[in-house]
Amino acid sequence: MSRLIGLSVIGSCVSGLGLLVDVTKPRFVYPLILFLITTTAFVGSFAHVSAKSDVIEVPFDFYRNVIILQVKVNDKGFYDMMLDTGCNPSAIDLNTAKEMGLKLSSVGHQGSGGGTSINLAYETSVPLVQVGSLTANNIAALAIDLSKTSEALGKTIHGILGHSLLNNRIVQIDYQKRVVRFYSKSPLHKTANQANNANLTSLRFRYHDDVLIEGVSVNGKGMVANLDTGSNSSFSLTPAAVLDLGLQGEVGKARASQSVGFNGVAENREGKVRTITVGGITVDEPTVTFFGKGTGRDKEPWEINIGNAFLKDYVVTIDYPGKLITLERP
Repeated sequence: MSRLIGLSVIGSCVSGLGLLVDVTKPRFVYPLILFLITTTAFVGSFAHVSAKSDVIEVPFDFYRNVIILQVKVNDKGFYDMMLDTGCNPSAIDLNTAKEMGLKLSSVGHQGSGGGTSINLAYETSVPLVQVGSLTANNIAALAIDLSKTSEALGKTIHGILGHSLLNNRIVQIDYQKRVVRFYSKSPLHKTANQANNANLTSLRFRYHDDVLIEGVSVNGKGMVANLDTGSNSSFSLTPAAVLDLGLQGEVGKARASQSVGFNGVAENREGKVRTITVGGITVDEPTVTFFGKGTGRDKEPWEINIGNAFLKDYVVTIDYPGKLITLERP
């Protein structure tokens, strides 16, 4: 991960003062089942775009490479919330959820995010979420203590807008203009079949707790990538990817770094690889974070995490219904 004012964020990861805040995804394993809020029984309904417009545009604050939206909850607010494609379902700070009067499950469960401490999450639902003129009802969420994330970022974060809000939508993040757009139909139908190049790349994805992309390689070897708008870093590799790429020696020589995730502090390493290719885009000698073993990244469905420090040079369109991601130079 790159250092941004000493801060680097992954999936909601922030690195500041040498500290990487890793709050990428609150995935929670419950007894006997994996709690994935992806079915229509849990995904919140949402208001359709008015007939006068095919797009809703919402400004955001790009604070230390973190996308922060002003959100109203149950007609109250505004609350500062991160936009995180790596968060499933969504998350509300535990104290904020109690202040809102949200109904929480009676028993909390440990999540599988980054860090090595205990941080219990409680199932809940948000009756009404308003992001600009976009409204969504009954959004599934998990109430969890986000104080470490706020502390590392240097800004209070009240929640994280994740898959339970984004699913079934066409979402475009224009980093240069600092706006998020929600489209009723894809704005890129004329470019979908163009050959990938450095200025325009489209990649198919599948969703399994994360936005998983094919067509990404590290040092010439194909990797499954996670598109993570909750991360303020550029690239991060799992322990499995390090082994697969034979980078143990490089990791041993890399400098130590830390990350703060949902489950506390994790010890990592920060170094470089020869090259990373994302579709038609090639980055030579990029800085990467090597996640440490036993820090919550050992069993991910992906091998490389892609965050905002890389994505910010593009207009990123995520077509959830069409399972297509497009990166376009502004």
